[in-house]
Amino acid sequence: MPAVEGSDSGRMDGVSLGLVATPASPRPNCNTDSEEDTMDGGMLTFNQTHMRKAFQLMNDLRSKKMLCDVQLVAGSVEVPAHRVVLASCSPYFCAMFTGDMSESKAHQVEIREVDGQTLRKLVDYIYTAEIEVTEDNVQVLLPAASLLQLMDVRQVCCEFLQSQLHPTNCLGIRAFADLHTCTQLLNQAHAYAEQHFTEVVQGEEFQGLSLQQVCGLIASDKLTVSTEQKVFEAMIAWIKHDKPARLEHMPKLMEHVRLPLLSRDYLVQIVEEEALIKNNNTCKDFLIEAMKYHLLPADQRHLIKTTGPDKNADQHPKSDDRRGRSGS
Repeated sequence: MPAVEGSDSGRMDGVSLGLVATPASPRPNCNTDSEEDTMDGGMLTFNQTHMRKAFQLMNDLRSKKMLCDVQLVAGSVEVPAHRVVLASCSPYFCAMFTGDMSESKAHQVEIREVDGQTLRKLVDYIYTAEIEVTEDNVQVLLPAASLLQLMDVRQVCCEFLQSQLHPTNCLGIRAFADLHTCTQLLNQAHAYAEQHFTEVVQGEEFQGLSLQQVCGLIASDKLTVSTEQKVFEAMIAWIKHDKPARLEHMPKLMEHVRLPLLSRDYLVQIVEEEALIKNNNTCKDFLIEAMKYHLLPADQRHLIKTTGPDKNADQHPKSDDRRGRSGS
């Protein structure tokens, strides 16, 4: 995933966020350190700073390696900790230390799927409720947080990536979100690609998409393009980027280019003269269909039928309606 042009320097700023490591209290915030309720003649007191002070003390003990009963190991990095603290904040560690696994009694536990520095950051978060998400660590932090089931950290990573969406990286972020089942981020990145289609197709990420991914993008009714010419040109550029491997996909891609939306002059001067079209009979059929569309009177254009393999009557517009595609 390329560097993001999210600032004047072209680099993303780090985000340092204080996250609550324990469930938030349902009680309202007050300026005092405690809340008091009178119940049946008694007094119920809730000290809002109690847990914070307790975690601060436990983190201080951890830094001095006092009362630690487990040592997490990732590569050459060793992280001392307290089982009860880890288990209280991470369902992953809770299952590990309270079940019948050998790790429940082992003094040293190896975490293979996480690198040492990332593990240290996440254990620090468990004790302090603070973590910094940056361009440099977000791609390792998110899957590690997912593994340890630290969902607050995972969510902040998603929000950080969403805030840094750019035409040069949105497809990479979309693929990353898909890989790690971040559904909301996936949808946001896909919508961003649709809205910035003209800029997105000029980047390297578009050229690296699979056939299925290109089809999914150019078939969308939500593309923001000034003219269907942008879609046709993007499709041709994708084919030519790896012509030997992609040439056979021309007919499949042409199904999703709405040729009738192109001007008659563009169809004759550009599309018809494109060598990739000339050398493919199926694509020539699509071109003929589009030309017939322009030859009909406007009030009869809805009568035209599409041709070509495995196509239905709704795959090309029968009027000038852009079916949801909007101009920029």
